[in-house]
Amino acid sequence: MDEITRHRIEKEIEQFIASIDRSAVCELASAYHPKKQPCRIFDVEKKGAFNICFPVEFLEDATGARATGERWMVRIPLLPRLAFPEEKLRGEIATMKFIAEKTTIPIPYLHGYSIGKVNVLGLPFMLLEFIDGKPLINVNVSELPDAEMRRFFAKLGDIYLQLFQHKFDHIGALTLDSNNEHWVFENNRPLSVLMNEQTLANLNPCRFISPNQVYHSTVDYVFMIHQAILDDLHRVPGSISSEEDARAYLYNIHQSRQYLMEWIKPELNHGPFVLMHGDLRSSNIIVDDNLNIVSVLDWEWTHTIPAQMFVAPSWFTGYELIGVTKEYDRLHYEALVFNFEMETRAIERRYHPECRDIRELPLAKLWTKSFGSPDLFIAHGLMQPLYFGNRMSRKLS
Repeated sequence: MDEITRHRIEKEIEQFIASIDRSAVCELASAYHPKKQPCRIFDVEKKGAFNICFPVEFLEDATGARATGERWMVRIPLLPRLAFPEEKLRGEIATMKFIAEKTTIPIPYLHGYSIGKVNVLGLPFMLLEFIDGKPLINVNVSELPDAEMRRFFAKLGDIYLQLFQHKFDHIGALTLDSNNEHWVFENNRPLSVLMNEQTLANLNPCRFISPNQVYHSTVDYVFMIHQAILDDLHRVPGSISSEEDARAYLYNIHQSRQYLMEWIKPELNHGPFVLMHGDLRSSNIIVDDNLNIVSVLDWEWTHTIPAQMFVAPSWFTGYELIGVTKEYDRLHYEALVFNFEMETRAIERRYHPECRDIRELPLAKLWTKSFGSPDLFIAHGLMQPLYFGNRMSRKLS
């Protein structure tokens, strides 16, 4: 996205936030409360990349003298920041319903929602349980004492394992049924941050992936991602600083396509595919003072992915993806990944008590094949294609 577009959208977001009626926020929450209790906004709103959240607490009576202790978050999509707001919201709600029904992964309770604007607020919204805790981004995971790190990795690993238990026959996203009540997994495309960014920048990625487009092979899915990355070069010349830079970018991108096709394992090409959080950064993991994971937030970009892309997080060392590809940081990161995979393997035995050979545990077996190879970083590059530019593609080629 060019700076002119970015600046315009930021201005629109400011105007959008200013237009939200704070009294209507409280009126909305009270209308959905089982006892219709009054409430008030008790803290500053929390603005994220794609949503703004208003923390409200309920009161014993309209005088506001005493709070009941019950708190919610009124979550409103930042409409100027979203190219497909309804699709994004339907996918997020459906995914949270699926996670709540099929797993014990901690997520905020969903009190209510509206896909449309026919409500007192005049905007789509979600009413979520307020989560007490701190974002994991405030914790330096790589410097935790060994026992604490192992304990945390085991809890994070269990989240991965619960997601891994649910296999799907194609790459796509959960969405709501025609009544906007129940989750379904049919023909809904794997909506991503990249698609959102490119559409806002007028690149029209829908040329490659229409609303009902799903993928039954890893090859087709990876080809689509690569084509969208290449599209940035051809349609956003401002992202290139010189002719030399453009030549290097073009060469590396084309070279990386061949490498990516060779990276795909034939036995995994046609699935099964696995549900994965679309933005499992440390800022979306809420922990308590004892590093227990109390909630995982922001399921909006979640969709099924190839098994080869189901890998450990890239943020263990505190650096973004490009940072951990540097030699020293890469070695440090791989050591942390090894520890994480070992703790996850220990938990996985509980899911498969019949398996006597730990090397044959499904997820452990998958991860063992990729450890110590470029596979881990290729998977991250495909999952975070906004990083898959000149530097990342150069490393691949």
